[in-house]
Amino acid sequence: MDFSKKKRATVITAVMIGNILEWYEIYLFVYWAPIISKLFFPPNDGTGALTNTFLVFALGFLSRPFGGIFFGRLGDRIGRKKALILSVLMMTVPTFVMGLLPTYHSIGGAAVWILLFMRLCQSFPAGGELPGGFCYLYESSPLNSRRFLCSWATVAYQLGILISTVECYLLEKFLSPESLISWGWRLSFFVGGLFGLFGLLLRYKLHETPLFQEMILHEKVVRDPILQVLYRYKGKILLGTLFCVLNSSAFYLLSVHLPIYFVQLFNTNYSNTLIYTIFFLLFITIPIPFFGYLGDKWNNKALLIGSTLAMIFLLYPLHYGIQTASPWITMSSILAYGIFFTCLSALIPYIVAELSPTYVRFTCTAISFNLADSVIGGFTPVGALLLINYTHNSSSFIWILLFSSLLSLIGYLLMKPRAANQY
Repeated sequence: MDFSKKKRATVITAVMIGNILEWYEIYLFVYWAPIISKLFFPPNDGTGALTNTFLVFALGFLSRPFGGIFFGRLGDRIGRKKALILSVLMMTVPTFVMGLLPTYHSIGGAAVWILLFMRLCQSFPAGGELPGGFCYLYESSPLNSRRFLCSWATVAYQLGILISTVECYLLEKFLSPESLISWGWRLSFFVGGLFGLFGLLLRYKLHETPLFQEMILHEKVVRDPILQVLYRYKGKILLGTLFCVLNSSAFYLLSVHLPIYFVQLFNTNYSNTLIYTIFFLLFITIPIPFFGYLGDKWNNKALLIGSTLAMIFLLYPLHYGIQTASPWITMSSILAYGIFFTCLSALIPYIVAELSPTYVRFTCTAISFNLADSVIGGFTPVGALLLINYTHNSSSFIWILLFSSLLSLIGYLLMKPRAANQY
């Protein structure tokens, strides 16, 4: 396969654009949560409206595993390219429609159910989008740079969050509060629809992956019922889920809960915390390709175990900094935690895609990633808020991180080397 720098850039860009759209839309919902809570829930509901908004956010993730199964089987039967084109198309429509939704003031309680329905519609194709990107990059990469190329899938979703954060900050800076509530937040979702159209154009230009083409040539396509596939590869799916748990839980806590916590930490308003969030996102995004490159040179198992142990160790100084109201200790702990998280997240696309053979790779990768993302990751922000409200302890969310760390550590300890790939 010709893998010149130009070809590599085309592949990375086409895969990244859909991943960017997925996480751009997700985090628009997160960052506009204070506005959405006021518009779609009964007035004078206070913190309950915000908690319920994050609950809608979390419930939306329940459709991801089903989307993962659907797009996984589709990608393993008809090809990665066609599945990725369909997923970005199906994400574009609900992203645009989100900007048109009626509010509680217009139609009462039905607004909440329509909001939840649109979250489910957006999450279903998203269940195949990022895992499909993992598989596509894995199968289109030379063996000696496979981890580096796969790491760009992580760059993509963090870049989507970064773009949405910058956009939210600019809208809040240049629009009045009244304009923001009236129409400004809706503009973001319309822009997301344009992202999706651009992604469609790029993906039509993609080739099918060499490994999938080879599998077709040797007539290795698996057409077994999904239950048979699940039973046969249940061990790999479970192991892949363990791989993703900490990455998912820490990611949502850092990128969703952190901006809310910054309000207290820096004694400022929500808008100004977006500046800190932008710098933090840059801090954990820029080094990702470096850690992917490092993964091509060093032992992945050692890197993952070492990063996980470091993240467990850093929970105590994080807890101590919050309890003593020390912004410097807290921020130092968060930044150190972020570095080891970046190492972990850079390698996740490779190690999950590498677990399964080509003929079931998309299916197994999508199920593993989405189980971790929906069952633990998506509920982490609302779980953190509920823990803090119940215990009245602002650092109680670290128990979620500790639990997730231990689960993933078990997975990394069970890692075994696998031959470089075959169907």
